[in-house]
This record gives sequence, structure tokens and C-alpha cells, in this order.
Amino acid sequence: MGKNILIVDDDKGICDSLSVLLREEGYSVDGITDGLLAKARIREGNYDLCIFDYKMKGVTGIELLKMAKEADPGCPVFIISGVLDIDGICGKWKKAGIIDGVISKPFDVEALLKRIAGVIK
Repeated sequence: MGKNILIVDDDKGICDSLSVLLREEGYSVDGITDGLLAKARIREGNYDLCIFDYKMKGVTGIELLKMAKEADPGCPVFIISGVLDIDGICGKWKKAGIIDGVISKPFDVEALLKRIAGVIK
């Protein structure tokens, strides 16, 4: 079985389409739209990559990022968002090496797959 990826996005369409795409690429994917369930999965799961939506109801991607890094400091994390200046907003975490990438919605599928392959060994 492939590497394990956790996707958390409260937009069911984005979550489902990313999950299908990555499964087709051979990854094992947990796609979650509920932030509280995501917290539980982070605590119990063993992931090779986490992709968190920046802005969700009830929990933010940054909160999940902190939890994921506490659970496994070496796990790569991408933040995904439709916020116009997400690169600028997340720049300090990116420079500090806390997040491994920022993905703007809408995203280019081929570029996304290359970025994922680049962090999952």
C-alpha cells in the first residue's frame, strides 16, 4: 500500500476530489471534512503527509498544523487555501520550516502531484 496522506478541508468537493486524485496515484488517503474528527485522526494516525485547509469552521489549518507537528515533527504539512494572499499569510511558517508548502485554490493538478512526490520519499 502507498504512503499515507491526511487531507482536511471543510469543502467536501475539494476534499473528495483530492482524495480520489491521490488514491489514483497510489497513495492511501484519509479525507476528512470535520475538524474535530481530524484532531482525533492526527493523534492516532501515522501520516507521511498532511494537507490542511487554512480556514475552516471550528478549527483552523494552523491549529491542525501545530497538532500534527507535535505528533510527528518530521511529517510534511501543506496548507491549502483559496485566500488571495495565502503565500504571504503563511510565509513566516514556510521560512521557519514549519510548513512544507502552500497550495492556492484552484490548483494545478500536475504541479500539486510533483510537490507531493517531492516531500514523500
